[in-house]
Amino acid sequence: MTPGNAFAQAVPNPPDATAEEEIDPAAADDTAGEIVVTGFRASLESQTAAKRNSIGFTDSIFAEDIGKFPDTNIAESLNRIPGITIGREVTGEGSSVAIRGLGTNFTRVLLNGTPVAIASVRFDAQSTNREVDLDLIPTELFTQLTVAKSPTASLLEGGAAGTVNLRAARPFDNPKPYISYGLQGSKVSGADKWGYRGHLVASATFGDFGILVGGAAVRNNFNVEGYETIGFTNPNLTAAQRTTGTRNATGGGNFTIPATVPSRAGNGLTPGAVIDEAFLLRNNPGATIDQIDNGLLPRLGRPRSENGFRQRYNGLVSIEWRPSDNFNFYVDGMYAQRDTEFTRTAMNWVGRNGAVIPINTTYDKADCAAGCTVTGGTYANAQFFLEYRPYKDTQDYYGINPGIEFKLNDWIKGDLQANYTKSNFRRESPTFLVITPPN
Repeated sequence: MTPGNAFAQAVPNPPDATAEEEIDPAAADDTAGEIVVTGFRASLESQTAAKRNSIGFTDSIFAEDIGKFPDTNIAESLNRIPGITIGREVTGEGSSVAIRGLGTNFTRVLLNGTPVAIASVRFDAQSTNREVDLDLIPTELFTQLTVAKSPTASLLEGGAAGTVNLRAARPFDNPKPYISYGLQGSKVSGADKWGYRGHLVASATFGDFGILVGGAAVRNNFNVEGYETIGFTNPNLTAAQRTTGTRNATGGGNFTIPATVPSRAGNGLTPGAVIDEAFLLRNNPGATIDQIDNGLLPRLGRPRSENGFRQRYNGLVSIEWRPSDNFNFYVDGMYAQRDTEFTRTAMNWVGRNGAVIPINTTYDKADCAAGCTVTGGTYANAQFFLEYRPYKDTQDYYGINPGIEFKLNDWIKGDLQANYTKSNFRRESPTFLVITPPN
């Protein structure tokens, strides 16, 4: 390829064209108009603008229209923000929010800029903290979710990891009269019945005054099958059961191997036979005393199932008065109620405080001085209990939030607001246990 020369060419005007005809202001006015961006691109544009104008490190997500968040609750919508992880119930629903790897109790949650606390408990929870149960709050009634990862003077203190602000829909978010509605059906794998999800929001403005009313309802049927254990443990051998090396080198667990074979142990064992180190090695060919001593077993291993439903109802009323661009008076009211009914069934193999006798056990590694895991074997003198728990939870939340936003001039602006919330929670959870007798 050889270099060449490039020459510019003059483009002649069309025949009979004049300078006035080439640029016609009237024609330009006819074709030029206002460009309105809507839909998903509008939500991304709003998100970018909010991040650009923010003083600190914040991320926001916007619904391109009320009721258009694709998630089932607020927690799952917040999971779309970088640095946010959520906790989930056994049903798969998002429930709580954690920021930058810290626990959920380090996150402060605000509703329309005010504190919110919801009385609740997780499925079969061992303990709870001050986290906010976000699966009680629907996405359909909100238009903006903001996560602040650094503190600012305008934020309430208390969020060591960050602060989440949930902004409910208000009439002047879209001054035009409108009605938003949606209805979906859902079928969870394993569940026998269909669930549903729906919302209806209506809003209108009348000059300086506006009102918005909305409601949402969700019912999810679920059936969860799985296996779990509450921790792992190893035996606490006696001096007779380990005569060489360091006994219980990894600490010793919370179950013991009996000193003698019980009367109903079965498995070919002789009742009354002494269970010492020689007995353990003889009945576990190929295993070392280190493995028998330090091998981990489930403390309470159990296949379990949870079957039932959760249904939630939400209502929102928002009133705004905007006498000028510098003053905005509002009152937000929200109500939520959720009912949960399910049964939990589990067949538990007792490891903790038990007295099983290991036979023909195998382990995941040969050197078990620092601990290993049992991969197979037979355990005589085992004990089981069948656990049946029907749960019935009732939960509600309601609050009212009046306030004013004002701007006196370019350097004096602010907001005032009051907040009242109340939440009630009640759980009925009787437990039925059927247990095999010891020995």
